[in-house]
Amino acid sequence: MMKRLPYTKGLFLLITVVLFFIGLGSHSIAAEAETGTFSGRVIDVEGNPVAELPVMIGPTMAIGPGIHPAFSPMSYPTTRRARTDAEGRFSITGIDARMSYFSALPQNVDALFPKDLETKIAKAMEEKDFAAIYTSGVTEMETDDFEPDYEVLSIDIRGITFYPRNDFSRIGFSVEPGSDIKNVKVIVQPRMRIRGRVLFKDGTPLRNARLRLAFNYTRADGQGHGSSGGNPRTDADGYFLFNLDEKDDTANYTFSVAYQELEATAGPVLLKPGDRLDGLTFTFDSEPIAPEPPPQRMPFNRSTDFPSPKPISVPAFDAAWIVNPANGHAYKRVPCESRDAAVAQATEEKAHLVTINDAEEQAWLSAVFGHEFYWIGLSDAKKEGQWQWDNGEPLTYENWLPDDFFSEVSDADERDYAVTTFTDGKWYAVSPKSILLRMTAMAILEKPDGLDGQ
Repeated sequence: MMKRLPYTKGLFLLITVVLFFIGLGSHSIAAEAETGTFSGRVIDVEGNPVAELPVMIGPTMAIGPGIHPAFSPMSYPTTRRARTDAEGRFSITGIDARMSYFSALPQNVDALFPKDLETKIAKAMEEKDFAAIYTSGVTEMETDDFEPDYEVLSIDIRGITFYPRNDFSRIGFSVEPGSDIKNVKVIVQPRMRIRGRVLFKDGTPLRNARLRLAFNYTRADGQGHGSSGGNPRTDADGYFLFNLDEKDDTANYTFSVAYQELEATAGPVLLKPGDRLDGLTFTFDSEPIAPEPPPQRMPFNRSTDFPSPKPISVPAFDAAWIVNPANGHAYKRVPCESRDAAVAQATEEKAHLVTINDAEEQAWLSAVFGHEFYWIGLSDAKKEGQWQWDNGEPLTYENWLPDDFFSEVSDADERDYAVTTFTDGKWYAVSPKSILLRMTAMAILEKPDGLDGQ
């Protein structure tokens, strides 16, 4: 399995910017409501405190059976952060009521960002100025730049210990508004990684450059093999760090790095689970070459009328009904190519798109399914301006984002259907031309009679 999946660059950047504004809007709106606190200690596997470790609570999403971070470099200002003291203690405040995860951050995380980033982002958010995000330089960063040096093995909350499902998943939870969760115990360990250096043949380091790194590995017992890779960045002396997630077996690794048209290899080297290898050197058979020009910034015009959405990629996972004990209704999320497809599946399963009748039901849905783009059963397609639930129930509760939150130019009378968003699960009306349609590939179904007869 590859560690990183390729993206269509333009669409990825656009979606990332949209998600970033969602995150900022979420915190701005949540700042008006009660938030929670999460505090405790970080220790290693032997029980020793891990001091001066930057930690955070950030947004996450449920994808199939796993919990994955909805975190990108541009969403860093929306995370809640702290640093452990000499005893490994931490306290994180101002946590929004959404599905979240706890993680370490790189030791030098504050130095990674452009100066005054949060001030610039706040101003851009206030003015809804996407161009300001690009001029900040943050869009040139990649997730590989923010890989933490420690991984979370378990979290003990009020006597119950939680573990990630696998090496790639996170431990998801939700902090209720106004709650103060104390005495949390987090066990971490240093991540398996390599530290390499890239040189030209005259000994000059490749400075501040984005690499294409790939590796192959064969288990020492000969019973398996695989490959993966990423895009680390060298520092001013040509050094880079790269974390290995394929860490369960002793294996022989061969690494290669590429920059422009140059390539160099190192290995094979035998690595055991948990090893942290220093001293790998990659030497290009070339004199120093001119650096690559910075990527061309994608122009963004707030008045742009986006083309009709292309077919979206539908996630695959096994869906299961989950009963809300407060009302006895059963719910599940399903992948779908469109709202019509979700309605058809609901009908086939004798269900309907979810109806959200009060803040308690909204909070339960957010805690169970996370803050993502989901189709819900709300529309004004029958009569413009009169929003109705598909199952005929009256609209007794509303949870809308501001109408201009995404600065879309579609006329209001074209927005006939509602989706939930990353912004605390708040609702937003979308039109056939909305960029959000490209990002909505799931729906929540509801059975009022629970699982009777199943």
